[in-house]
Amino acid sequence: MTLRRIAVVSLLLIGLALIALGFMLPGGERLIRENLPLETHVTVLAPGDDGTILAATQAGEIWRFDGTGWEQEDAGLGGRLVLALRGEPSRSRHPIGTATGLVSASGLVPPGNPRVSDVLGTASGLLAATPEGLWVHADDTWHRPLSDVPLYRLAEQRRDGRIQLHAATIGEGVYSASIETLLSPWTANSRGLPDGVKALCFAVTEGGMLLVGTDRGLYRQAAPGETWEALAPFPRERRVLALYRAPPDARGLQRLWIGTDDGLSALDLAETRDALSVAGPLRSFDALWEPPETGVSWILPVAGDGLMVSAGAVYRLSAVRYPGWYRFVLAGILLLLVGGWLWLGFNPEPARDGA
Repeated sequence: MTLRRIAVVSLLLIGLALIALGFMLPGGERLIRENLPLETHVTVLAPGDDGTILAATQAGEIWRFDGTGWEQEDAGLGGRLVLALRGEPSRSRHPIGTATGLVSASGLVPPGNPRVSDVLGTASGLLAATPEGLWVHADDTWHRPLSDVPLYRLAEQRRDGRIQLHAATIGEGVYSASIETLLSPWTANSRGLPDGVKALCFAVTEGGMLLVGTDRGLYRQAAPGETWEALAPFPRERRVLALYRAPPDARGLQRLWIGTDDGLSALDLAETRDALSVAGPLRSFDALWEPPETGVSWILPVAGDGLMVSAGAVYRLSAVRYPGWYRFVLAGILLLLVGGWLWLGFNPEPARDGA
């Protein structure tokens, strides 16, 4: 075999290898945009019935995603900006917090129709977080156990058979109360947090430890009222906008999904009765095509597998092929075509007798 033929054969083999490589490259999880029928900024994601996802928009609309497409819901909002939603809006236990009060089937509205940034239903009453403090509806009336504190998010924590309630504030850390003292003045619970910190989101571990995301990193509290500690290796200078803690996997690890201005990240947590540690490095998950418009502000699990997040638009975390895999396939096909053409040039068809 001549050197020229060897070169052509090598070209053909490289082409086949590139095609095989394109299909065999390991993929990964990336954010894929789920386009709403109407392009608008998503303000809240919430779980709906039967594994559906609800998306509230800046235009005062609520859309439902059933796994295949979006349908608009009639929530009677009248274009009001939605800031808080915990579940199905048609049910009185899940009122909608808006920029001008609550929207609920029972007609409950805190005095003055304040801006409601979060709502939380408990066994002892309905909580509404506002820029002026906390309102609680219990015993058929509204109470105000926390005043003149700008609240942002609410959370319920269950640990050692007790229920603790927490409020994240803008600039004053965390305030807390037991469910038994819900209507009494709430107490500051910020020891260990930076001065003037903005608390932006909560999560609770499987064992009941409380996590808080702030504008200066991520912190954990081993037991109610104890000192907050920074959760390494998460950077303290990074703002945490959203948290979702997944159930323990087969290894006993809990994945903590973290939404920041830079996108979606995750840490695997190992928990014992009195300790919480990080198992592995901080991982980041990029978008498949264009980067998100804003930071990741909501994270929800999707029925079956995966996550859905809001970052201006709605994105779904899905397993995809390695980015650019098709380039290897196209390059391989091109090399096969060139190699085949050269091979045929070395082996022209013999002239037929009588031609």
